[in-house]
Amino acid sequence: MSEELGKSIEGFRTDAHIDEYVLDRDDVGTFSASDGSLTYARPDEASPTSVPLTEVDVIRFERNTTLHHMKFLGVCAVLLGLVLTVAPTANMYRYGLPATRTEALIHGFVYVFAIGAWLTAYDYLEVGNHDVIDLYICTADGTHVVCGSIDDPAFVHACEHLIDSNIPTTNQNSKLASEIA
Repeated sequence: MSEELGKSIEGFRTDAHIDEYVLDRDDVGTFSASDGSLTYARPDEASPTSVPLTEVDVIRFERNTTLHHMKFLGVCAVLLGLVLTVAPTANMYRYGLPATRTEALIHGFVYVFAIGAWLTAYDYLEVGNHDVIDLYICTADGTHVVCGSIDDPAFVHACEHLIDSNIPTTNQNSKLASEIA
């Protein structure tokens, strides 16, 4: 059976998030299959983690919708950015420039927080498609988690290879099923 599993999957290599999906898409690792094993590595790791196909019990695909809530947080960050921008500007328009050094520092800090709110709003609202595929590779030793966006054609193609292989898979991601079908 090990030869059958080893020959059943075509090689692929794609960018992926290891253990969790990162909103701003930093710290992207690699996920690949070749020579009878699945391999993943974070960018800062010296050696990649390799899981032989013979040790894989099941591969489970799930849809992660936690980023759908980021739009709400993005709108909240926009509102906070508006308040932190308009309030000190209106105060300076009405009363003039700050008279003391303390007032100037307070206005400066408020503007720094406003910039942070605008950048946070941009991060939350500019992600694109908020559907994420969580890929769980279950073995007797534990579970390995690899994540990718439904918009990433290379990651979806890698998932297609896994579903088409002889490895038992459970697809609980309806969007992925429609993408592959």
